[in-house]
Amino acid sequence: MFSKAMDDEFLVKNPAKSVRIYGKKKISAKALSKDEQEIFFECCAGTFYDNLFNIAVNTGLRPGELFALTEKDINLEEGYIDVNKTLVYQKYLDDDCKVFHVEPPKTCQSYRKVPINSLCRKYIERQIRQKNVIENKRPKEKNDYLFTTKFNTPINSQIYSDAIKAVIDMINVSKSCDEEMKYFSGHTFRHTFATRCFEAGVSPKVVQSYLGHATLQMTMDLYTHVMPEKLNSDIERIA
Repeated sequence: MFSKAMDDEFLVKNPAKSVRIYGKKKISAKALSKDEQEIFFECCAGTFYDNLFNIAVNTGLRPGELFALTEKDINLEEGYIDVNKTLVYQKYLDDDCKVFHVEPPKTCQSYRKVPINSLCRKYIERQIRQKNVIENKRPKEKNDYLFTTKFNTPINSQIYSDAIKAVIDMINVSKSCDEEMKYFSGHTFRHTFATRCFEAGVSPKVVQSYLGHATLQMTMDLYTHVMPEKLNSDIERIA
């Protein structure tokens, strides 16, 4: 169109000539290797947030979904977690400072029931007992959140990251500089859960339902790096 406009002398220069069209940026998701996962959870065992870390890596819940959980959201009899809200720490227009807000999940698909495996069940039961202890120590702080600080106050992403960093610092004390574990965010537990699912042969559609992704394509875009390894290991079974 611009070339025709130049031919007809409506334009002197084609404004689209130097425009470059870039492909869709590749999305990568950081997940712990099996060795990293083992080292981290050996080190965090017995710490205050041990239950939180283990439940995160066994459910794939988003950090905000974890922070918003209450005991009423846990159905141990039928073996699932009802994900129906998220907890965010933000300053909105009507707020004087950052405060906690309970909001709907990220998407319609984020409303879901995530199954509980036997390991996750153990840590949920531990966390319920821990919550009762903390609540009795801090009777003035009232809330229903399953995961809180030692002061029975809600958790935000910064507290979560700091707790992870504290464990990694303990791990790195005895490691050389080139062997140190790199810091990661709480979202890494979600990606690790998904990666372990793919490695175990769980179908992408089922993983999508666990994660609450809006589309299957979103799940595949995030975890395509896992599929070649899985395909290679599967084909070796018939060798």
